[in-house]
Amino acid sequence: MLSKKGWALVLLVLLGITGCSGKGQIKETSQTIDTKHVLYEHFLAAYGDKKPLLTGVNDINNDGREDLIVIYQDTSVTNKMVAIWEEEGKVAISEPTPAPVENCRLEWRNIDDKAPIELIISGSKGVNVGYAIYRWENGSFVDLFGEGMGNCC
Repeated sequence: MLSKKGWALVLLVLLGITGCSGKGQIKETSQTIDTKHVLYEHFLAAYGDKKPLLTGVNDINNDGREDLIVIYQDTSVTNKMVAIWEEEGKVAISEPTPAPVENCRLEWRNIDDKAPIELIISGSKGVNVGYAIYRWENGSFVDLFGEGMGNCC
């Protein structure tokens, strides 16, 4: 039986193969803050006192419209992530999810070849590095798999 680190290695190899083979949908988010996105103003209205660090755009709930992910500095030592989307003509914002403190990256991959697309978030805190794979279900992020996120968030 493989250990947790063994499974992590297997998953990373599979992700690498999928990424290199051209199969699956892959979208890496430019590592910037998109202040022009139509949903960004809703982040400012809800979290205007927080410093945004990174945004990512994709259709996380498979409704055919772009949704916005924002990673922001919550305290001097913690970061959080929220999703912002439209539903039935109204804008909704998810509950905050812990995010890495340093070197945050967002990447979208269709890991299981079915909707919705999965979000991979990675980053670090000091010497600790981690990542998590999330799927959007019923208005929140579901942690499918990860390694080391508890040490870098």
